[in-house]
Amino acid sequence: MFKDSIGAFRSAACGFALAVAGLSMPAFAQDRAAPAADDAVDEIVVTATRRAANVQDIGIAVTALGGDRLTELGLRNSTDLAAMTPGLQFTAPGGPPVAGLISIRGVSQNDFAGHIEPANAFYVDEVYQPSNATSVQELFDVSRVEVLKGPQGTLFGRNATGGLIHVITNQPTDELNGFVDATYGSYDQFRVEAAVGGPLGEGVSARIAVLKNKADGYIKNDIGPDILANDTLAARGQVKIEPNDRLTVNLFADWYKIRPVATGGAMITGAAQDADGLGVLLPPGSPTGFGYVDADGDPYTGSFNFAGRFTRETWTVGGKINLDLGGGYSLATVTSYQSLDSEYAADNDFSPIDIGIFGQNAKAKHFTQEIRLIEDEGAFRWTAGLYYLNIKGDYFQGFNLPAFGTYPRADYSVDTQSYSAFGQAEYDLTEQLKLTAGIRVTRDEKKYYYSEVCTGPLCPVFIAPGSLASAGVTTDKHGETGVSGRLALDYKPNSDTLLYASINRGYKAFNYNAGFVGQAPLTGFRFKGENLMAYEVGGKFEFFDRRLRLNGATYYYDYSDYQAFDQRGFNFTLFNTSAKMYGADFELSARPGMGFQFDAGLALLHTNVKGIPIGTRLVDRKAPQSPDYTINLAATKRFDLGFGQLSGTMNAIYTDDFYAQLTNAQATLIKGSWLANARVSLKFADSGFELAGFVNNLFDKARKTFAFDVSAPPLGGSYGTYATPRWFGVQARYSF
Repeated sequence: MFKDSIGAFRSAACGFALAVAGLSMPAFAQDRAAPAADDAVDEIVVTATRRAANVQDIGIAVTALGGDRLTELGLRNSTDLAAMTPGLQFTAPGGPPVAGLISIRGVSQNDFAGHIEPANAFYVDEVYQPSNATSVQELFDVSRVEVLKGPQGTLFGRNATGGLIHVITNQPTDELNGFVDATYGSYDQFRVEAAVGGPLGEGVSARIAVLKNKADGYIKNDIGPDILANDTLAARGQVKIEPNDRLTVNLFADWYKIRPVATGGAMITGAAQDADGLGVLLPPGSPTGFGYVDADGDPYTGSFNFAGRFTRETWTVGGKINLDLGGGYSLATVTSYQSLDSEYAADNDFSPIDIGIFGQNAKAKHFTQEIRLIEDEGAFRWTAGLYYLNIKGDYFQGFNLPAFGTYPRADYSVDTQSYSAFGQAEYDLTEQLKLTAGIRVTRDEKKYYYSEVCTGPLCPVFIAPGSLASAGVTTDKHGETGVSGRLALDYKPNSDTLLYASINRGYKAFNYNAGFVGQAPLTGFRFKGENLMAYEVGGKFEFFDRRLRLNGATYYYDYSDYQAFDQRGFNFTLFNTSAKMYGADFELSARPGMGFQFDAGLALLHTNVKGIPIGTRLVDRKAPQSPDYTINLAATKRFDLGFGQLSGTMNAIYTDDFYAQLTNAQATLIKGSWLANARVSLKFADSGFELAGFVNNLFDKARKTFAFDVSAPPLGGSYGTYATPRWFGVQARYSF
């Protein structure tokens, strides 16, 4: 598999070089024409450089999906974005959206503890979401989603070593508009999404959007409530004030709540430990360490004596100001305040036996403030700014073992203050050649409090001498300064071709080990910030009057102080090491005419993390959530019926084998698999009505998405998390 992947990478890299050298040559003679709208690949304006620009005109690898295309593809949750984004893996590891694990080009952070900020940032309308929990959310009233690949530390408000996901919602306008969208689907799902916006008076407009999504649990529990139900409510309000043509003030507030639902729902199978203490799956039908055997081997059925409970609520309020200062200068500010309250408890033996219950809670307050001064005219353009982030968080993790009368648990807090100063400049060396340079300096200061309590006879097993937990209470106050930067050259020989090369330095701040057992060495309870040097060469091409688009990039990443997360049973430890990654990703879009639209993506990836302790050795391992390759495909056919438009869409993604855990234990190997979805819709002309039917997981595959190695006693098994089974639904929408 490794040799095949390297061969594929080399072939793709050579093919990309040929595209740069050969395919771009005839484009010199092409002038961008204006084909019929239905015959051209959609032009998407993005804000990946904090300025509005055509995605084809910026030297950054970006996957951008407009709101209509998201609907057409049936991508209604943030985790669905991986289906059409080469190089993106996005999963909720335990089933419910307790935490979102985002991997972009192999860069990830798999620790799901509440205080850990992800290595790939998640934004909603320019507001950074510090918690890994809030990245998993329903997409509603969305204008577009941008996935930026590679370090984005210089311009965005919080350094992200791997990239970022930015959800941009529909904004208030001066015209009355809105929609109502209702869905009924499998497992008695009822989903309603609605929005209305328009003018309130001269220079004032507003928009309100709401969502309700409720469905029964799709994992049948033979002895209690079915597991992994959904009961989500959300609302968003925005007011835009434009007292004159130079000043715009946007005020916003949103609320998102997952009401208490039965949760957990992974499948446990028997596993034993090899000579290095790593989990190896036993043959189907083998018992776990406590004697349980899943009767039918079906991951969507089980017998859970504890049905679990999950709830999450966030409130966000804030405002944005844009002021035209004249002479090409402008001032922009973004202010936000967010509160998060999350509670999770689940049967962690996933059986009718009362062995273990895992719990994780988070209560946090987030405040952000950004100020940018922008000069946007002439050959020399620049942005300079300041950023402040404050996080006050109280967290809990515990693993109750009632069968053994033992309960290890940790209460801890991490308070963060982060200050940044940044600047980025662009200079047009010629009409075709642009140089970009940027830098960000970040200072993080944190206060840490950790308290471990364990009651019961097995505590000596969990509380190792010299570990964080053995100290009982640990406190710390620490600060660290990091630097991010960017140097890039863009060459645009004509309107249909962009070639670029860039060097980026990414930085992610230091943090602390925690965990309910606290088995990290006391001497390593704090780990350093990580740095990533990223080298990238890419190109963006359009052919045949914008009917065909090809974008691609190759990259090489060199990590220092990589923040490695090592989970083995109850031992959760973060430490610093080194790593290297390289690969390529490509996107192809075509509109050949006759109502056809085709999209394809390919990502190739190789990762190597050094210095992982396995047994008595230090060895190299693949990074978690890093398949050698992924393939994304989508096809749409639209028929003009006179009275309306009939369209059919099918999309599919293949994800190659990958490991869910850094140890690369055989029990955490996720086998390669396909996922396919289909949708048919009918839009009635001039009425605003649309009817649709869809099938997600078309071929009803039991697709494993994550695994945990818990082969050590007393569990003696491996947890597996699976994507939703086949899901049918019908949808009605009215837009005005």
